[in-house]
Parts: sequence; C-alpha cells; structure tokens
Amino acid sequence: GGGDTPEQAEKNRYLRQALSIVFDWEEFVTIFQNDQGLVAHGPLPPGVRGYQPLPEGINHTVYELEDPYVKRRSIDEAKALLAKAGYPNGRDAETGAPLILYFDSAGGMGSNASLDWMRRQLEKIGVQMEVRATDYNRFQDKMQRGVAQMFMWGWVADYPDAENFLFLLYGPHARAQGGGENASNYSSPEYDALFEKMRFLDDGPEKDEVITQMVQIVQHDAPWMFGYVPNSGGVYQQWVYNAKPSQMVRNAIQYLRIDPQLRVEKQAQWNQPVWWPLWLVLGLAMVGAVFVWRVLRQREQQAVQKEM
Repeated sequence: GGGDTPEQAEKNRYLRQALSIVFDWEEFVTIFQNDQGLVAHGPLPPGVRGYQPLPEGINHTVYELEDPYVKRRSIDEAKALLAKAGYPNGRDAETGAPLILYFDSAGGMGSNASLDWMRRQLEKIGVQMEVRATDYNRFQDKMQRGVAQMFMWGWVADYPDAENFLFLLYGPHARAQGGGENASNYSSPEYDALFEKMRFLDDGPEKDEVITQMVQIVQHDAPWMFGYVPNSGGVYQQWVYNAKPSQMVRNAIQYLRIDPQLRVEKQAQWNQPVWWPLWLVLGLAMVGAVFVWRVLRQREQQAVQKEM
C-alpha cells in the first residue's frame, strides 16, 4: 500500500524508511522511559513465538550490523532515501515546497516534551512536523476514516501468539475499510497471503519461517516505526504466589495465590508495638513539668520575700 501507482508506492516507502531511520527510539527510551524499555525491530515483542533477538531479528532497513553491534543507519542514508522519495533536503523536487507531515495527538495542545522531541528528529533531514491535537473521540473518528497521517498508538495483546500482533497489519482488517484493528491501513498482498497461511499452522519450524518472512516484509515496507516494548516490574509480599509482571496479561489478579497464615505471622512479626518512644516522651514531659513547677515555686518565694 501507500500509493495509487507502483512508482508512487515506492516513493512513499522510501519516505517511511527515511523517517524510521531518523527517529532515534533509543534516545526516546532513555529520555522518556528512564531506560525501562526495549527498542523494537519488528511487530513482535520478546516472549512471543516467532520473535527473534538481535542480531538475527535486526531490522536491516533501519539498522546495520557492525559485528557484534547493531547500529542505527546514518542521517545521510535517511537524506538519500528522502531524496529518492522526491523530497531532497525536505523539499518537493518539483515545486520546492517544504515537506510538512501532520501528527495527530489525542489530547494536549501539541507542545509537550515528547512532541518537541519528534519535531527535532524530523528537522535532522529538513522535514517539518505540525501537531493536530484533539480530544480522544475526535482522534478515534479520524482513525476510523483513515485520515490520520502520523500517530502514536500501542497494543496490548489478548493472547501470547504472533497472530495477535501480526493481524494488526493484515489488509482485510484495515480500519478505514472494514473497521478492524489495522489502524495504519497497511495493505500488502504478499503479507496477507502469508498471514492467511500462518494462522492455520501449528507451532513449529514452518510457522516460524512464515512469521520471519512476514516480519521482514513489514520491516522493508515500514508502515510502522516499531517504537519500543516497555519493561514490566512489580513488588510483591512473600505470601503472594504466581505473581509475574507482564505487559501481555493485565488481568492477572485471578491467578494470584495468597498464604493467609504466613501473612498473619509476618504482620504480627513486623507490627510489634514499640513502646520506648512513648516512655521517652512521658519522661521528658515529667522533667518539663518538674522544671516548670520549680520555676513557678521560685517566683512565688521571691514575691513573698518582696512583700516582707
């Protein structure tokens, strides 16, 4: 997808690839997530069958491998792709007009720190970004009609299988055409054919190979900047069992097990009353009372002596 003619579709792909390179998600995670996230190279998160860790799962469109390191491609490469897309130095090759991309944001006035960061990323290759901020209902309406150009959205899977992520790019699930969850309205006959094959395969090498091909297609077409996978963390008392933080399953309370006896024992152990601060306060109060009494007593005696 991404163009009415094959030539235009290819130019749009070059533009998306350039944007994917220039958006430094490693920097974003460091600044806005306090380093608590993993930059994604594809649509699948760790822990889901079909996910490939680095370097096997590298997104070659955005990164290059300098063994043993994975390095984001240079700004010069992004500029070269932008020129192939028809926008050398961020300007239309035919009209000279600046390239302006519109980012739809649900809520806010369009000037918070993360949006300013996004603007700076595009400025690296001479592209301008304007924010169209609106309320969430209006944002949903734009998504439903497929008129949003750039946006940031996340996904929490219903079940830990590759299908529940890869269907977000399945053409027949396009939101603008069928009201599905393919919010980017991405369409690729090759990808769709592989998805239809993959969904009926049992777990095994054949399914893994199909998933790898699908991921490589969307890495090349770059309908998404894959962003990052947030880290999960949790703190639990020792009487809580089956607790495991996860971004995958959010309704985990029903699976927790509690040892009530251990809970009572620990609470009794940890909540022993500490009396010495009370005795200290009472002692200080008594000392203070004696001191005040003596001062008053001395003043009374002095008053009596003056009268005499």
